[in-house]
Amino acid sequence: MNWPRIIVDGLAMSLLFNAVVGVGFLLWPQAYSTMFPKEIKDAAAPYVDRRDVRKMYLLLYPLYLLIFIWWGVSAGLAGVKGFWPLFWTGYVEMTMVSISDFLILDCWLPGKVRHMIKGAESCKAWERKEWLKTLAIPEHALGWTLLVCPIAALIVAGVGSLF
Repeated sequence: MNWPRIIVDGLAMSLLFNAVVGVGFLLWPQAYSTMFPKEIKDAAAPYVDRRDVRKMYLLLYPLYLLIFIWWGVSAGLAGVKGFWPLFWTGYVEMTMVSISDFLILDCWLPGKVRHMIKGAESCKAWERKEWLKTLAIPEHALGWTLLVCPIAALIVAGVGSLF
């Protein structure tokens, strides 16, 4: 495995991921409420425009695809060979994205953007402890670690094997 390349790619994609998600949130804040805890989602539901939700997903899904392809191509071009080295390269890089998402989008940002979600400004779910308990920790400790990172690693290993 090429650790300097893994760290650089992980940091670059963490920056890209958080920047794109942040810009998307600024463009369509109500649409992002569909990914928040149930209390916020329910309070914001009357104000959510389905077209904005579609635009949000059209922004996020190509981003995920770009990240996976970039990592696979980058690892392949860096000389990482074999399924397991490619797999672990993708897993570590996606873990870096998960950590940056947790720190920036789940720990720092929610308290600063609660006023942007119409109808949910006063929800208890915005409180840091509640947010971490109901969304951030389960999502990153379980969801990303056991599902998202391994799937990303499989994609990276597949794409990287082609190079």
